[in-house]
Amino acid sequence: METLAREAEGIDEENPKQAADLMRKLSDMTGIKLKPAMEEALRRMELGEDPEQIESELGAIFDEEDPFEPKEKTSDFSSPKPPRVDETLYEM
Repeated sequence: METLAREAEGIDEENPKQAADLMRKLSDMTGIKLKPAMEEALRRMELGEDPEQIESELGAIFDEEDPFEPKEKTSDFSSPKPPRVDETLYEM
């Protein structure tokens, strides 16, 4: 993540392709999937379209919904497992 943060510091804010690339890297690193509207926005930015034009056309969608897919549930915290004890490590 530090590498990504350093890359973000050096991004040219006038270059939509760099911003889209950074967003894709963030998505890949975190495993967060992008919803179709965000994929469309990034695709258009990668083609060099004006981000303000993209926002004017797709912004309402982002106002109504989160542009990221929810992460899959990886564990059930309602019934935690008891701690595992290695009998060879502890004297009781």
